[in-house]
Amino acid sequence: MQILSSVLLTALALASAAHGAIPLGKRQQVVSAHGTTTAPANGSTIVPGSTFPFHYSDSNFCESGYSLISVYLSTSAPTAADVTTSGGLVDGSFSFDFGNFLIPNFGLPPMTTPPPPPATLTAPTLSGIADGTELFFTVVETFRDCPPDGHIEYGLETTTVVYA
Repeated sequence: MQILSSVLLTALALASAAHGAIPLGKRQQVVSAHGTTTAPANGSTIVPGSTFPFHYSDSNFCESGYSLISVYLSTSAPTAADVTTSGGLVDGSFSFDFGNFLIPNFGLPPMTTPPPPPATLTAPTLSGIADGTELFFTVVETFRDCPPDGHIEYGLETTTVVYA
């Protein structure tokens, strides 16, 4: 019995040491895989207060039942460094947050919280942004439960739009 206890304690100590050597927070990363924004099309004009078409085809890189996306409008193109560990953009890196949406995959029913992406979004009125300014319409896609060990990864996709 004492040998079994000793073996178990050694195994537990090794597992704890290995766990501490690889911080889980560092395993969350932005990957090159991401879906595609088909609307608004690159270079489209958006008018404050008016609706514009929105469609994002998710990558579903990890083959999840649902794909969480977060949608933003920025004055500069967000980078991987702007993506937070919760799948959003860091405050100050965007001008407007359209919200989070959940895309059902494999014919699953839509959820209500967060809702599925709408077919249209309303362009915000942004103070200090002149007509004709190029903005960056960005989607952050969260990949959950990626094989082999179930960590979280993010895809970052940006399309340019013109603010009119």
